[in-house]
Amino acid sequence: MKTKSISEATGQGSAEERILAAAAEEFANSGFFGARTQAISDSANVNKAMLHYYFRTKENLYGQVIREAFQKILARVGQAWMDPGPIETRVEKIVDSYMDHYEQNPDFLRIILREVVDGGARFRRIFGEMEKNEPVLMGYKPLEFIDKVAEELGLVRTEVVHFVVNLVGMCAFSFFSPLLLESMIRFEVRDFDVYLRDRRTAIKATALSYVKSVMKGKKGRES
Repeated sequence: MKTKSISEATGQGSAEERILAAAAEEFANSGFFGARTQAISDSANVNKAMLHYYFRTKENLYGQVIREAFQKILARVGQAWMDPGPIETRVEKIVDSYMDHYEQNPDFLRIILREVVDGGARFRRIFGEMEKNEPVLMGYKPLEFIDKVAEELGLVRTEVVHFVVNLVGMCAFSFFSPLLLESMIRFEVRDFDVYLRDRRTAIKATALSYVKSVMKGKKGRES
C-alpha cells in the first residue's frame, strides 16, 4: 500500500492540522534546529501569524507533533492488547499497529532518529509532560501498563521491556533495512510494499516465539 506523505496531506483538514502535517515534514527533513517556521507556514498554506496563534513557538509546535504521533500509536497498541482474545492474536495486532503507524506517518521515524542524535532532551521533556498530565495507555502510565502485561503473562517487568524493545525495533528497522541490504549484501528490494508485508509476517513469528519461549522457561523454573 502506498503511504500518503505529509506534503500530500497538507491540503486537507483545518489550518491547525495542516500546520502539524507540514511541521512533521519540515522537522523530519531539517531537524529541530534547521526547521524554519516560514517553510512550515508556506507548506500549510497559512501565514506565520496563524502559526504563532496556534503554537506560539517552534518548540511548542515540535512538542505537539511528537505528542500527537505518540498518542496515536500508544492508543493503537493499548487497544490491541486490551482487546479480548488469545495472546497470539493480540501480539499480531500490536505488530500491525506499529507497522501501520510507521507506514502512515513516514516522517515520524526520521524525527525520532534526529532526536536520538541530538541527545533526546526534548523527547524526554515532552514525554514526561504527557505522562504527568494524563495516562497515555488505556488509562495506564507506560510502566503501569508493562507491569499489567507482565502480571497477565506471568513474567517479570524486564522480560516485557525486552519484548517491547525487540518488537518496536524490528518494526522500525524494517523501514531502513532496504538501504543496508542493498549496500552490504547487494540484496535489492524491488517491491517495498511486498517487503513490508513479508516483514510483518517475520516479525509476528519472531515476537510470538520470544513470548512463548520466555513463558515456557518461566513455567519450567516453577515446576
